[in-house]
Amino acid sequence: MVAEIVFKKKGKDIREAIHGRIEGLESRLVRRNVQLDALLDDRNKLRSYLIRSSGGRTLHSGKRQYVLIGENDISSEEKEEIDQMLRRISEIEQEIYRLKMISEHLDPNETYPLDLGDLISYGFSTFEN
Repeated sequence: MVAEIVFKKKGKDIREAIHGRIEGLESRLVRRNVQLDALLDDRNKLRSYLIRSSGGRTLHSGKRQYVLIGENDISSEEKEEIDQMLRRISEIEQEIYRLKMISEHLDPNETYPLDLGDLISYGFSTFEN
């Protein structure tokens, strides 16, 4: 039988760790927002992405489906890169919102039991005392 390890941390320590984690996430978000801004500034690329994302321009011939791509359209690889960027932006923003909500509702003087997953997700490091 394996005993689960429980870490006891004060609310103020959790808030401090969360603050550091949010700073790291926000710096990653800044880099991705630069990429998103570049996409938003490129009207032709954005238009191509939106149209390709809608599933449009499909030609049916019997049971086969053909996707016709024009010379000005983005490639499948570019579309996948944009999809990945947008997913990561969404994931990072959701994590920031989650951490801010947790931090806001912690009593700084109360001690909370955390499991290893909590400890990691809140931003505690092996390099802290």
